[in-house]
Amino acid sequence: MPLGCAVPSPELLAAGQLDRFLARAARIKGVDYNVYTAPKGDAALRQELCRRALRCGQGWSPEDVVVTCGCTEAVTLALKAVARPGDTIAIESPTYFGLLHVLEALGLKALEMPTDAEAGIDIAALAHALDQKSVAACLFSSSFNNPLGCTMPDAKKLEFLRLLTRHSVPLIEDDIYGDIFFGAERPKPFGALDPAANTIYCSSFSKTIAPGYRIGWLMAGRHTQTVLQQKLASTLATPALTQAALADLLSCGGYDSHLRRIRRVFADNIDRMTRAIEQSFPAGTRVSRPAGGFVLWVELPQPADTRVLFGEAVRRGICFAPGDAFSATGRYQHCLRLSCGYGWDRRIEAGVETIGALAVAQARQGAIHGQGS
Repeated sequence: MPLGCAVPSPELLAAGQLDRFLARAARIKGVDYNVYTAPKGDAALRQELCRRALRCGQGWSPEDVVVTCGCTEAVTLALKAVARPGDTIAIESPTYFGLLHVLEALGLKALEMPTDAEAGIDIAALAHALDQKSVAACLFSSSFNNPLGCTMPDAKKLEFLRLLTRHSVPLIEDDIYGDIFFGAERPKPFGALDPAANTIYCSSFSKTIAPGYRIGWLMAGRHTQTVLQQKLASTLATPALTQAALADLLSCGGYDSHLRRIRRVFADNIDRMTRAIEQSFPAGTRVSRPAGGFVLWVELPQPADTRVLFGEAVRRGICFAPGDAFSATGRYQHCLRLSCGYGWDRRIEAGVETIGALAVAQARQGAIHGQGS
């Protein structure tokens, strides 16, 4: 049961509509698109990305945007632009385990900053760290941190940017979940609140419409030329045909109607899964309350071991993400992440109930052993 990977169900994505745009682009200009694009990417797509960025206060030029092979490449290029092997990068804790893999591959050190499921980064802890250590950059989520789902309010984001400016530390912001918001307005990225700040913005379509297309982008500001040099040395260019299809989808307005639909589905999934957790997990279990995205962070009563729980669940055909994967130092062994990216049905509900029953059994076993000792 697909409760582990934070990937939307193919049935929820507008695959049919996107396929039509892809077929149209191949039919009309297939030969023209069977070439390397400019390193920055397809001009029409970059124009559409800038048009959308205006909605949340980001006044980009198409020349500011670099299209990448997914958000992972965007983050990798950003890190290469501001850091060198051996440098320290401040990250949220817990954080998406894919970012930990990138840091490790680049020879960078992760400095974990305590992060609250409601308030986000502990700014006092970050300020202390910046006073004590040499930090090459911060790598934080703009909206709906994976796995906590937290988003800083605007006032705290501005305070955070002022702190980084005083220490001359750049911010790489990952906004891959920003379009999946449940409230009235999309949260503003850091860069939209202070365009003069030293930020690099990264995002992609992987969580909303086209994980298989591997189309992401970044806006690197003063670091654009360095990013382009790194892009040329790594992937040279991003596939042209998929860029053209996405540009057409964005220009016709189909993406917005799709987003409205999946926001409703994901919000409903989160509500249903939260209720199932409250009914079947051990007493004292805590669950995040995200205002966007489609993952839940679950904290079991200590001394739970979700790595052991993971093995037991997999043997029953159920997958989730154990908490220690979200830390460079093996923290959060009593936590786990559940994906709400698939349509809710009795099968998914049964999977959640089974994980809960396994957690209850583990807690009882631990209590018996504790009494015996």
